[in-house]
Amino acid sequence: MEGNDRDENELRSQIIDQLDQSLAMSREMMMNQKLDPKTREKWTQLHTNTAQVLNTVLRDKQYQEWERRLKELEAAGRIPRKTAGPADASNGASDRRVSP
Repeated sequence: MEGNDRDENELRSQIIDQLDQSLAMSREMMMNQKLDPKTREKWTQLHTNTAQVLNTVLRDKQYQEWERRLKELEAAGRIPRKTAGPADASNGASDRRVSP
């Protein structure tokens, strides 16, 4: 399973690099004053879409890193495996007794 995680991280890193390169290229094109406004507008839209995809990939990567770190902390015994909520509040139970 660790090899699978490594492959996924490697693929994710490659995607991030490609998106980063695409952003650089689209930025150059949208700032190129020699191009007509319509072409620059198309490059601006492409730049925006690429930035959104990159942000999504980076957010997913961050979530996975947090999840991995949480599992490490749980395995080390530094935090409990489940967080405890209010005592039986979720199922409606109560310590109060009602007299008949």
